[in-house]
Amino acid sequence: MNKISKGLILALAGITVGTSTGLSTTLFQSTSVAYAAEMTKEKNDLANRYIADYLGNCQQYEQNDKTFKGFSSIKDITYARDNKIKIDVNNDIYQLSKARRSLLIQDLQNGVYGTLADNDLKKLSEKDIQKGCPTTVYLNGKVIGHTAKNDNHHIIWDK
Repeated sequence: MNKISKGLILALAGITVGTSTGLSTTLFQSTSVAYAAEMTKEKNDLANRYIADYLGNCQQYEQNDKTFKGFSSIKDITYARDNKIKIDVNNDIYQLSKARRSLLIQDLQNGVYGTLADNDLKKLSEKDIQKGCPTTVYLNGKVIGHTAKNDNHHIIWDK
Protein backbone atom coordinates (compact mmCIF):
# COMPACT_ATOMS: atom_id res chain seq x y z
CA MET A 1 0.00 0.00 0.00
CA ASN A 2 1.45 3.41 -0.93
CA LYS A 3 1.95 6.15 1.59
CA ILE A 4 -0.33 9.13 1.92
CA SER A 5 1.07 12.28 0.34
CA LYS A 6 3.71 13.78 2.63
CA GLY A 7 2.73 17.22 1.37
CA LEU A 8 -0.85 16.61 2.52
CA ILE A 9 0.26 15.48 5.96
CA LEU A 10 2.63 18.41 6.27
CA ALA A 11 0.05 20.87 4.94
CA LEU A 12 -2.44 19.66 7.51
CA ALA A 13 0.21 19.81 10.25
CA GLY A 14 1.33 23.32 9.32
CA ILE A 15 3.41 25.13 6.78
CA THR A 16 6.62 25.19 8.85
CA VAL A 17 8.25 22.22 10.52
CA GLY A 18 10.81 22.55 13.32
CA THR A 19 13.91 20.40 13.35
CA SER A 20 15.59 18.76 16.31
CA THR A 21 18.11 21.62 16.46
CA GLY A 22 15.37 24.21 16.79
CA LEU A 23 15.74 25.48 13.24
CA SER A 24 12.67 25.64 11.06
CA THR A 25 12.22 24.72 7.44
CA THR A 26 9.58 26.30 5.23
CA LEU A 27 7.85 23.62 3.20
CA PHE A 28 6.18 25.83 0.62
CA GLN A 29 7.90 28.87 -0.81
CA SER A 30 6.02 32.15 -0.69
CA THR A 31 7.68 33.47 -3.85
CA SER A 32 7.98 32.31 -7.44
CA VAL A 33 4.51 30.80 -7.73
CA ALA A 34 3.86 28.87 -10.94
CA TYR A 35 0.19 29.40 -11.58
CA ALA A 36 -1.96 26.63 -13.00
CA ALA A 37 -2.36 28.43 -16.32
CA GLU A 38 1.40 27.95 -16.79
CA MET A 39 1.15 24.18 -16.25
CA THR A 40 1.76 22.25 -19.44
CA LYS A 41 -0.71 19.65 -20.65
CA GLU A 42 1.89 16.95 -19.96
CA LYS A 43 2.36 18.13 -16.36
CA ASN A 44 -1.40 18.34 -15.91
CA ASP A 45 -1.86 14.79 -17.21
CA LEU A 46 0.88 13.61 -14.86
CA ALA A 47 -0.74 15.49 -11.97
CA ASN A 48 -4.06 13.74 -12.61
CA ARG A 49 -2.36 10.33 -12.61
CA TYR A 50 -0.74 11.11 -9.25
CA ILE A 51 -4.07 12.41 -7.92
CA ALA A 52 -5.77 9.15 -9.00
CA ASP A 53 -3.09 7.24 -7.06
CA TYR A 54 -3.73 9.45 -4.02
CA LEU A 55 -7.47 8.73 -4.21
CA GLY A 56 -6.83 4.99 -4.52
CA ASN A 57 -4.63 5.08 -1.42
CA CYS A 58 -7.28 6.93 0.57
CA GLN A 59 -9.93 4.43 -0.51
CA GLN A 60 -7.71 1.55 0.65
CA TYR A 61 -7.12 3.23 4.01
CA GLU A 62 -10.88 3.77 4.46
CA GLN A 63 -11.35 0.06 5.14
CA ASN A 64 -9.28 0.28 8.35
CA ASP A 65 -9.48 3.90 9.45
CA LYS A 66 -12.65 5.92 10.16
CA THR A 67 -10.68 9.10 9.40
CA PHE A 68 -11.00 8.19 5.73
CA LYS A 69 -14.77 7.62 5.85
CA GLY A 70 -16.46 8.62 2.61
CA PHE A 71 -13.56 8.24 0.19
CA SER A 72 -15.29 5.24 -1.42
CA SER A 73 -18.04 7.61 -2.60
CA ILE A 74 -15.49 9.41 -4.80
CA LYS A 75 -15.28 8.08 -8.37
CA ASP A 76 -12.76 10.50 -9.84
CA ILE A 77 -10.85 13.71 -9.15
CA THR A 78 -9.64 15.90 -11.99
CA TYR A 79 -7.32 18.88 -11.59
CA ALA A 80 -7.68 21.37 -14.44
CA ARG A 81 -4.92 23.62 -15.73
CA ASP A 82 -7.01 26.66 -14.77
CA ASN A 83 -6.58 25.68 -11.08
CA LYS A 84 -10.00 24.10 -10.58
CA ILE A 85 -10.92 20.69 -9.19
CA LYS A 86 -13.74 18.52 -10.54
CA ILE A 87 -14.89 15.66 -8.29
CA ASP A 88 -17.20 12.91 -9.57
CA VAL A 89 -19.06 10.99 -6.87
CA ASN A 90 -21.50 8.09 -6.61
CA ASN A 91 -24.82 7.96 -4.72
CA ASP A 92 -23.05 6.91 -1.51
CA ILE A 93 -22.12 10.56 -0.99
CA TYR A 94 -25.65 11.14 0.34
CA GLN A 95 -25.08 8.60 3.13
CA LEU A 96 -22.76 11.20 4.67
CA SER A 97 -23.96 14.26 6.55
CA LYS A 98 -23.40 17.63 4.87
CA ALA A 99 -20.69 18.39 7.42
CA ARG A 100 -18.86 15.12 6.66
CA ARG A 101 -19.24 15.68 2.89
CA SER A 102 -17.75 19.15 3.23
CA LEU A 103 -14.86 17.82 5.32
CA LEU A 104 -14.27 15.10 2.73
CA ILE A 105 -14.09 17.66 -0.10
CA GLN A 106 -11.73 19.84 1.94
CA ASP A 107 -9.53 16.78 2.56
CA LEU A 108 -9.50 16.13 -1.19
CA GLN A 109 -8.57 19.75 -1.93
CA ASN A 110 -5.64 19.44 0.50
CA GLY A 111 -4.70 16.11 -1.06
CA VAL A 112 -4.63 17.60 -4.55
CA TYR A 113 -2.41 20.48 -3.43
CA GLY A 114 -0.19 18.08 -1.48
CA THR A 115 0.15 15.85 -4.53
CA LEU A 116 1.05 18.80 -6.76
CA ALA A 117 3.67 20.01 -4.29
CA ASP A 118 5.14 16.55 -3.56
CA ASN A 119 5.74 15.89 -7.23
CA ASP A 120 7.07 19.37 -8.04
CA LEU A 121 4.21 19.96 -10.46
CA LYS A 122 3.22 23.31 -8.95
CA LYS A 123 4.90 25.61 -6.46
CA LEU A 124 2.46 26.73 -3.79
CA SER A 125 2.78 29.69 -1.49
CA GLU A 126 1.18 29.82 1.94
CA LYS A 127 -1.34 32.27 0.45
CA ASP A 128 -2.23 29.76 -2.30
CA ILE A 129 -2.88 27.07 0.28
CA GLN A 130 -4.97 29.37 2.45
CA LYS A 131 -7.01 30.51 -0.56
CA GLY A 132 -7.76 26.95 -1.66
CA CYS A 133 -8.95 25.76 -5.02
CA PRO A 134 -12.38 26.24 -6.65
CA THR A 135 -14.08 22.85 -6.60
CA THR A 136 -17.24 21.44 -8.19
CA VAL A 137 -18.83 18.12 -7.21
CA TYR A 138 -20.78 16.08 -9.79
CA LEU A 139 -23.16 13.13 -9.50
CA ASN A 140 -24.02 11.51 -12.85
CA GLY A 141 -22.93 14.68 -14.68
CA LYS A 142 -25.10 16.98 -12.54
CA VAL A 143 -23.58 19.57 -10.18
CA ILE A 144 -24.53 18.72 -6.59
CA GLY A 145 -22.01 20.89 -4.77
CA HIS A 146 -19.48 23.65 -5.31
CA THR A 147 -17.23 25.98 -3.39
CA ALA A 148 -18.58 29.37 -2.40
CA LYS A 149 -17.64 32.27 -4.67
CA ASN A 150 -15.43 34.00 -2.10
CA ASP A 151 -14.43 31.00 0.05
CA ASN A 152 -12.96 27.90 -1.58
CA HIS A 153 -13.10 26.03 1.73
CA HIS A 154 -16.88 26.43 2.12
CA ILE A 155 -18.89 23.87 0.15
CA ILE A 156 -22.46 24.64 -0.91
CA TRP A 157 -24.60 21.49 -1.39
CA ASP A 158 -27.86 21.20 -3.32
CA LYS A 159 -29.30 18.96 -0.61
